[in-house]
Amino acid sequence: MGAAPVRNRAVIPILHHIRSLESYVERSGVRLIRTTLPEAVHGRVSSDLITLRAGLDPEQELLTLVHELAHWLAHRGMNPTAHCTIFEYEAEAVEALVMSQLGLPRPIHDSNLEDDNPTDSLLSASVARVRWASGRICHALGVERSGA
Repeated sequence: MGAAPVRNRAVIPILHHIRSLESYVERSGVRLIRTTLPEAVHGRVSSDLITLRAGLDPEQELLTLVHELAHWLAHRGMNPTAHCTIFEYEAEAVEALVMSQLGLPRPIHDSNLEDDNPTDSLLSASVARVRWASGRICHALGVERSGA
């Protein structure tokens, strides 16, 4: 009876993006699970396992999946304790670039990411990893990253 709420129509593309990334993750040989995590943790990556907090709303789940996939793509095989803060900035920049390309709101984690270009304050090696990882994720989503 009546039209579906606008929110439901807005969620459908997000769910499609999540399914596209789930398929990409599976094709890449990574396992993806959803489970209970500590309150402040939405996701984590360890080796070839991406864990997402069960029960996230679709937009937060997409953001978290992009963030953890960015870590898996760009930081695999690297010592996570050596560059933990840099790795977080890189994953957050990937989130911002991918969300922007999808036409979805960009998360604001830090004042450095409020500008139009979330890579402005990153080192050149970080920018290369961010551009490469965001390009791979956008390709998996079926969109081409602008400025690629």
